Amino acid sequence: MDFALIGFGVSNRSVLNFLMEKKMGNIFVSEKNSLSDEDKSFFLKHGIDFEENGNTERVLKSDLIIYSPSVRPDDPLIEMAVKEKRAIGEIEFAWRYILKNSKVVAITGSNGKTTTVSLTDHILKISNIPHFTGGNIGRAASDRRDEPISLLEISSFQLMGTDTFVPDIGAVLNISPNHLDWHKSFEEYVDSKMKLAMSKTFVYNADSMIPNVNGIRISRISGDIVIDDNGFKIGKTYFSLDKTKLRGIHNVYNAAFATFIAELLGSSEDQIMKGLETFIPLEHRQEVFAKIDGVTYVNDSKSTTSESTLKALENFKNPIVIICGRPKEKDYSNLAKGLKERSKSVILMGEMIPVIEPLLNGTRYFKVSSMEEAVTMAKKIAEDGDFVLLSPAATSFDMFKNYEERGREFKRIVYGKVNE
Repeated sequence: MDFALIGFGVSNRSVLNFLMEKKMGNIFVSEKNSLSDEDKSFFLKHGIDFEENGNTERVLKSDLIIYSPSVRPDDPLIEMAVKEKRAIGEIEFAWRYILKNSKVVAITGSNGKTTTVSLTDHILKISNIPHFTGGNIGRAASDRRDEPISLLEISSFQLMGTDTFVPDIGAVLNISPNHLDWHKSFEEYVDSKMKLAMSKTFVYNADSMIPNVNGIRISRISGDIVIDDNGFKIGKTYFSLDKTKLRGIHNVYNAAFATFIAELLGSSEDQIMKGLETFIPLEHRQEVFAKIDGVTYVNDSKSTTSESTLKALENFKNPIVIICGRPKEKDYSNLAKGLKERSKSVILMGEMIPVIEPLLNGTRYFKVSSMEEAVTMAKKIAEDGDFVLLSPAATSFDMFKNYEERGREFKRIVYGKVNE
């Protein structure tokens, strides 16, 4: 059998490793950018045909084409092959060839995927339940081998490349407008997420922009799993988060999903509580990392959309908010409204200044040119009991290489600056 891989990123590297390990057939790699000398040497050594600096119709000569998540299924090159069901994404490939003899859990959502998957993984480890964790986090799904459970974080891009993927447990944490620079419409984005509604057991956030479908509902109001500000109830058991480091209503939802899934996979209530209480929240996600001179500092650098920043504003009372980065949305009016209603002050930096400043009528704001200036300004205007929240609502690419670098720079400056 002849296989073609379009794109040679993390996911298709794993596909290649599996194909070679199982000696499944001939492999052709097609990369639209330049390949590294190391990769080309590897291909030549192992007799793998390849092309670089462009994808050509040579891929169509293969029996099965596996395309990277960045490639749309309606790409003109492979659109017909997709319709013929011989061009698929990496998750679909893993489902057909690698995941079949394991219990598959797939978790998606606009926000909170990585936290929920990481928390579920932590609880399963506490419970000594063997499992594989991957997908859109860490290792690709195609890296799984013999583990009896496959716990996967799945993006909308990855779901677009699926056809017969039906997990044992599927979860949609929430839906809000996102990635509309790649998806053709919000409806397409929602439809890709909602593929998981076909899962054997489906659980979803009934308080989000999710179509009402059959499944286990998590809700503040009328759910099969009911949450409040401090915890949630599953069956007759109330799980309190008071002794955990999980703060904010978003993390109550995340913990409810993780707990429900862990219970289905065999974790006891005692193991779950131990997992919840020992879990360290992920960096850059509404991360409360310092309290100095009565002021609490929160690193939410991962928030690159209006929606995620608005979520953060719900969790911290009247914060001083740092908005910065390169805009990726067309309309920031909802963000501006939220900042006016829920923030004490706004500090603007980078390419977001000309975009958001005209919308901040009636909102107290300051303009700065660096993260160091932003922290200095925040220190100057903050009072005892205040929160200083880095929640940019934009990408990092105007001043930093990624959101991690931006968040760590914020933390580094805070630790230094406030102690002068």
